[in-house]
Amino acid sequence: MPIAMLLAALVIVGLFAVAAFVAPRLAPAFSPDSLGAAPGTTASAHAGATASAKPSASRSPSKKPSPKPVSSKITNAEDEVFRLVNIERDKAGCGQLRSDSHLRKAARDFSALMAAKNFFDHVSPDGSTFVDRIDRAGYPRDKAAAENIAYGYRDAAAVMNGWMHSDGHRRNILNCSLKAIGVGLAYRGSTPYWTQDFGRQ
Repeated sequence: MPIAMLLAALVIVGLFAVAAFVAPRLAPAFSPDSLGAAPGTTASAHAGATASAKPSASRSPSKKPSPKPVSSKITNAEDEVFRLVNIERDKAGCGQLRSDSHLRKAARDFSALMAAKNFFDHVSPDGSTFVDRIDRAGYPRDKAAAENIAYGYRDAAAVMNGWMHSDGHRRNILNCSLKAIGVGLAYRGSTPYWTQDFGRQ
């Protein structure tokens, strides 16, 4: 009898482990303001975010691959997140955000990086923050405001539901002082990685 109970307990624990592994996840929402840092600084990611790989001491320059064309499925999903964000902002009495091409590039590139490198964090493996990435994409560094990331949510409605039921992510989405957004989606196999980057201009 005790062996049967032990086996049953192991099966239950195993099922919970599998469920935890495949369940969608959100990283803590991040904005420099939430840490008391000045906008545009390279403050560390919010405490509690999943740790990323440490940058290597030296890197040899490598030729960047040509960007792959973005499929209409991905573009449509990104556009739907953008639409849903503005619906939520309308409900809250905030002005609508505009879609910014530089923020969208930063968000797409970061989702693609997380998917390709199999990590989930606001800090890139090279140590750069969302402010650095937004700056590299051509958006004014001092206007970079916040970032939301998630993975495993199957579509735009699901990821927006996840973000809106998380205090920090919701605060970023409903921050009435923000003016622009870029949404990025990429896949690792069938797992979607989502990024929202927000700006003040």
